[in-house]
Amino acid sequence: MERITPDRSPDKQTVGIFTGGGIAPGLNAVIYGAINVLAEHGHRVIGIAEGWAGMLEQKPIVEFQSFTRDRLQSLLRKPGTILGSSRTKITPVQYDQVRKTADGYGLDSVIAIGGDDTLGQAAELHKHAVLNMIGVPKTIDNDVTDTDKTFGFETAYNEAAHHIIRMRTDAKAMKRVAGVEIMGRDAGWITLYGGYFGGADITLIPEFPIPIERIAEQVRHIYSEQQYVVIAIAEGYIKNAGEADAFGHPHKEDAARTLLQIIKKETGLPTEVQVSGYSVRNGPPLASDGIFAAELGAMAGLLAHQKKYGHMVSLRGNEVTAVPLENVHGGRRVTADHYDPSTMRKWTLPPNIMRERPAIQ
Repeated sequence: MERITPDRSPDKQTVGIFTGGGIAPGLNAVIYGAINVLAEHGHRVIGIAEGWAGMLEQKPIVEFQSFTRDRLQSLLRKPGTILGSSRTKITPVQYDQVRKTADGYGLDSVIAIGGDDTLGQAAELHKHAVLNMIGVPKTIDNDVTDTDKTFGFETAYNEAAHHIIRMRTDAKAMKRVAGVEIMGRDAGWITLYGGYFGGADITLIPEFPIPIERIAEQVRHIYSEQQYVVIAIAEGYIKNAGEADAFGHPHKEDAARTLLQIIKKETGLPTEVQVSGYSVRNGPPLASDGIFAAELGAMAGLLAHQKKYGHMVSLRGNEVTAVPLENVHGGRRVTADHYDPSTMRKWTLPPNIMRERPAIQ
């Protein structure tokens, strides 16, 4: 099989790529896009195992130039991350160790694929001249600022929708109130879109806490009409906190189970719960998501080639572009332009459009 062998000249770079934090559909497609552009320009591309942990511990690298074209192409569709990941937090006292690892690898720059924690650290390391960094935002939650969409989100809400569709079949047959818990610690985008396409009767997200009395009333009303109810519930809707990760983010626990117990007590109706869990992020990307992720990776590779360090790849409208890496942070939340708390569902059209744009005559 033909192998990827860049024609390297003395001015070419060695560019490292790593993935940090939880996985998302399309991670390997980002790697694919970056390798394609960098190899085309003659750069050496290496994979760094297990994110920031790999930079601290100088773990074995992956030499992408040894990949056959067939193996490289397969990354577009491959779930997970071939490089592994971690939730390691770098502290200033470890900067010298990171420099030592970078020197050992012969790195000129690093492409970090991760969420706001991973990229926030990348921004600090770039600011303190530890590494030349480029970031690619990664979160299925779709809550990173300065980009209109993150890869993996579309696949995640599609998977969530299918969980809801299957749960509806059981709830309808058994005449139950069914709750489907969906990933989303602080932002409800996956639950909102998955609930809409999956046909959830009620969607509950962290941004819009609703009194339990109103939820119970809505459940009774819907049940009286169709003898079953399906509720999509973001994992962060109820603020039960579990053990925290290295960045202080608590794991949310049992939002759907807790809520359905209360609903059963309030209404006397039979209930059931399904937790979609990590399944929404563990599979291969949709074709549209894989292609989008590869485009983001290609832009990251181009930024590295052009030595435009200290930037994050971003989607603005239909254009893949770049913004300062220091700008990245989480916090893009669902607003009243997307969610109607009176019906407890996603708007079909944002209310501002409904108000301001008359139908075409």
